[in-house]
Amino acid sequence: MIEFCNVKLGYIKEFYALYNLNLKVSNGEKVAIVGEQDAGKTSFLRLLAKLEKITSGDIYYNDVPLESIDYSKDLSVAYLAYKPILLNASVRKNLEYVLKIRKVNKEDRNKIIDKALEDFALTTVKDIKVKKISLYQQRLLQFAMISVRPKIDLLLVDDILNGLNDNEHQTIREILQSFMKKDTTTFYATGDINEAKNLCEKIVYLKLGAIDNIENNKLKISKLEAKL
Repeated sequence: MIEFCNVKLGYIKEFYALYNLNLKVSNGEKVAIVGEQDAGKTSFLRLLAKLEKITSGDIYYNDVPLESIDYSKDLSVAYLAYKPILLNASVRKNLEYVLKIRKVNKEDRNKIIDKALEDFALTTVKDIKVKKISLYQQRLLQFAMISVRPKIDLLLVDDILNGLNDNEHQTIREILQSFMKKDTTTFYATGDINEAKNLCEKIVYLKLGAIDNIENNKLKISKLEAKL
């Protein structure tokens, strides 16, 4: 379980990007964080990704303070940012980096990378620097980079369906759903309430950095899964 207890995040003394958050999320639950621009959605995800430090309050993962958990050893966390966080290097080098830090040997690395490039339709751009490929291809690369990891416990997704054409949107959406596995706790930040309700079991509405409402969408999702 992930639990937010009176969490505040302030970038300056007089202003809180997130204010007095109290929330419990079960392991494996799919949660949409919904709000307008500057509602605090990205800040919420960055706290979970430990890219921001809590101003006050606590976040717990299975009753352990999040700040004391080592993401490289204790918990596998993947953060898919709206603006992809990538090395200024080729597509292949970005994939190689993920495997190198996990100490995968060179022979196995090459096999894993070749498969990921093929699976995510990136073979033709494998030697191109990421800044020269499209936003759609950068988002495919983000998925390819987490696909080479054996398991994801916590998946953090920041509005990655935005800014794409219809075909790209559909492809990325299908890939996202394939990563939202039963035992993977998922937080999906978006301004699109319809997309949120189609993908997630719980909808958390943020307004000016505070939780405005929480909606249980589990019954609808269960019915959709039964039809698939």
